[in-house]
Amino acid sequence: MRYKNVYLSIGSNIGKRYYNIIKAIFSIDQLKNTEVLEMSSFYETEPIGFVVQDDFLNIAILIRTKQKPYELLKNINFIEKELKRERKIRWGPRTIDIDIIFYEEYKIKKNDLIIPHKEYQKRNFVMIPLLEVIRNKRIKKDLLKNINLLKGKVKKIKNHNPILISSCLYGVNCKYNGGNNYDYLINKLTKKINFILICPEILGGLATPRVSVEIYNKKAINRDGVDCTKQFEKGAQESLKIAKKTKSEIAIMKLKSPSCGIGKIYDGTFNSKLVDGNGITVIAFLENNIEIISR
Repeated sequence: MRYKNVYLSIGSNIGKRYYNIIKAIFSIDQLKNTEVLEMSSFYETEPIGFVVQDDFLNIAILIRTKQKPYELLKNINFIEKELKRERKIRWGPRTIDIDIIFYEEYKIKKNDLIIPHKEYQKRNFVMIPLLEVIRNKRIKKDLLKNINLLKGKVKKIKNHNPILISSCLYGVNCKYNGGNNYDYLINKLTKKINFILICPEILGGLATPRVSVEIYNKKAINRDGVDCTKQFEKGAQESLKIAKKTKSEIAIMKLKSPSCGIGKIYDGTFNSKLVDGNGITVIAFLENNIEIISR
């Protein structure tokens, strides 16, 4: 099966809305045979329905995937479940809502899946973000016909409090070997949000390049056997100072890193083996209620 272009609408109005949406986008990008190609700006929108609730944050994304519609729907529902989506009230508040708006030019009309999405032309919070990412000329023409008929406030915004991002993911050459971990999706995201780049190891006083470090018995030990724990702890505290000063509540961190990894880190043997655990900066962030997204 060849890759198909699919347009998704994502919204959140419970909890840390930026965390919910960015986490969802990265989770979608990690699906098998799937890649996020484009993302719109973030929009704050009035809720639909009769339930008193907070405003939504909304975004549209373009993905390409080899997953068939029902396979993609199943995986989207799983991502929603992981982000604690509860379906109690129709059009009620939710941590995350991911809708398939278009799947190429397929037309599907089943009880559990309708493509194109049956309500999209009535929803400015879907239509306006879609216009930023749409590549299909025919669909875009139809969107433009209906856009001026819609009512309700939709406001393009950037998060007030910046999101912390590991510098190496942005393309800064601050890795132990003098290189970086440039991430194309991080690059797209940073055009839509306020952000601050951090490298805890540089903030802790370590040079670039430097001898690689892994965590062993809760200490940061480099390949030559030198204990670098003090520098890593200093870097964690300096990073935390930045987070507190800027009131940052979200950090996008490099996975597996002795500073920035969450859930899994290298085991200290320098044999590419992973163990359960968190990097030293991530531990400090979690203790201070900063949400971590791993990339």
